[in-house]
Amino acid sequence: MTDIMQVNGLTFFHSDTKRWLKKPEIFQLGPIDLSVKRGETIAIIGENRAGKSLLAKLLVGAIPASKGEIELNNHKYLAKYNKQDTQQKRTHDIRMILQHSSESMNPAVPVGKILDEPLRLNTELSEAERKPLIEEMLTKVGLLREHYYFYRHMLSDGQQQRVALARAIMLKPKVLVADEPFAALDPTIRSQTVNLILQLQQELGLAFIFISHNLGIVRHIADRIIVMENGNIVEEGKTETIFRWPQHATTKKLVLAYQSLVPQHTIR
Repeated sequence: MTDIMQVNGLTFFHSDTKRWLKKPEIFQLGPIDLSVKRGETIAIIGENRAGKSLLAKLLVGAIPASKGEIELNNHKYLAKYNKQDTQQKRTHDIRMILQHSSESMNPAVPVGKILDEPLRLNTELSEAERKPLIEEMLTKVGLLREHYYFYRHMLSDGQQQRVALARAIMLKPKVLVADEPFAALDPTIRSQTVNLILQLQQELGLAFIFISHNLGIVRHIADRIIVMENGNIVEEGKTETIFRWPQHATTKKLVLAYQSLVPQHTIR
């Protein structure tokens, strides 16, 4: 597999000095260096406030970094991007799924219009050309073409997550970033969603970066694990290597907590 994304020296610095009667809050993420291969699944784990969600937002360009560079699909993006066309290309190549899919869906807008938005804003396709693409995407994520006309309240939690997934891959990105995409789902729907993502990843050749506290899912689908603490990567490696021989104290703590919840005969 070849690298589809290369991150070099990605850094974010935040200093909140305007806090009445409180100490200034200073947080630095990075510098982060990492590579992502085509079709690879990477899990980012760590304790709360480790910087996992912030890193995800920096990767997709939702928040500009202080410095650093991202090379994605042979296009380089500086931390402080300025040109709209550069950011638009980045929008095509990397997309994000949020944890609570229902909150990202406007209840007054039908599913078809929600999925139409990324095409309308980022392509020159006509409405007549966009509609069949949307219907095809609905079937690809396990929904019906008729769901084009459904509203949020007419969908189950699992169906809402499928709509969020459809919107994320509507522009055929190379990398999909997901922040706790399974946390709000019940176990049955969670299993179906995981299998769907694995299927789409194989069909589309997507690289998948996801943040999760569920190490059972991480062990099941991740090729590689990145462990974060206080805004830095403290350990990374192949999934089974991390689970069998964790090196850093944070990694050992997370793996031990996972093992304490799993029947011993299933741990290898």
